Amino acid sequence: RIGDGSMGGKGRGLAFIDSVLKRNYLMHKFEGITLTIPRTVVLSTDVFDEFMEVNNLYPIAMSDISNEEMLRHFLNACIPSRVHKDLFSFISVARNPIAVRSSSLLEDSHYQPFAGIYSTYMIPNLHDNEHQMLDILGQAIKCVYASVYYKESKAYMQATQNVIDEERMAIVLQEVVGSAYGHKFYPTISGVARSLNFYPIEPEKPSDGIASVALGLGKHVVEGRPSLRFSPKYPKKLFQLSVPEMALSETQKTFLALDLRASSFVPSTDDGINLLELDVRDAYADGTLALLASTFDHDNQQIREGYNGTGLPIISFSGILKHAQFPLAEILNTLLKLGEQEMNTPVEIEFAVNLNTPVGQPK
Repeated sequence: RIGDGSMGGKGRGLAFIDSVLKRNYLMHKFEGITLTIPRTVVLSTDVFDEFMEVNNLYPIAMSDISNEEMLRHFLNACIPSRVHKDLFSFISVARNPIAVRSSSLLEDSHYQPFAGIYSTYMIPNLHDNEHQMLDILGQAIKCVYASVYYKESKAYMQATQNVIDEERMAIVLQEVVGSAYGHKFYPTISGVARSLNFYPIEPEKPSDGIASVALGLGKHVVEGRPSLRFSPKYPKKLFQLSVPEMALSETQKTFLALDLRASSFVPSTDDGINLLELDVRDAYADGTLALLASTFDHDNQQIREGYNGTGLPIISFSGILKHAQFPLAEILNTLLKLGEQEMNTPVEIEFAVNLNTPVGQPK
């Protein structure tokens, strides 16, 4: 961590799951696979307090100005100089793009969800220009700080009977999982899994859990766009692919990737400003559809295994769920059961998988 204040809800959760993985020797439990949290540093809440006080931002934060105006004030402020050296150290070891995530004191609390209320920005990693990289990282941190005081956040605070004055923000800096393909970067698979399934379909039971997976960045799943749902206990049972009509309408058509060009990140109230929404066919050239896509055969109204770049691709995850060429269902089953045990309550996890690793390196 950087600073000595609280790590916030998300930071604390990540530190906890990290210790659970190590304690249960899960890192190398599955052959050829490394199971871990991405390289992570937390900027503690004391840095936020200092930033707000030194720049005299509380009067502005509590005022009723527009989100754009709020962001402008925050961008003009200075991040405490004592953390610059630490941020620089983090940049020098990070190999992938960096996700700048909110980790407030109220986030991930057991009794109320705060997911998606604050912003997460992803920034490209400019290996050849560390000073520009530091500048972009600083801007992204200020954007997340500003999102605490946007109109939507204040309204949510009011609705959940929290006091905005008590909210303090830590920030999680984390390497993004995935591989670069030209000027775009994304993981092969990302998703969300829950240990409790509220709507099981026979023979599933609520305790068997449920997962939603998609190609590309996880924002696609979290925002509720079309993804593939399955129970980790019954990975071959895919309701969405039961009839061709449903498969055509209910599966993923586009995916999200991060734009790696330095000019793509512009400080904005929209945290998806530098994300690209691409057609799933665009992933064929990257080689990421090998285990994920099937083809819709128009003449016979059938779904065929595999995809060769022609015809209509269906993101069916057949190589993974049907033929188990990567033990995704088994890994999720293990993590959900263990998470529930450790937390003593149903859990939800977000995950990403990078299958496109160099030969001889774990996935």
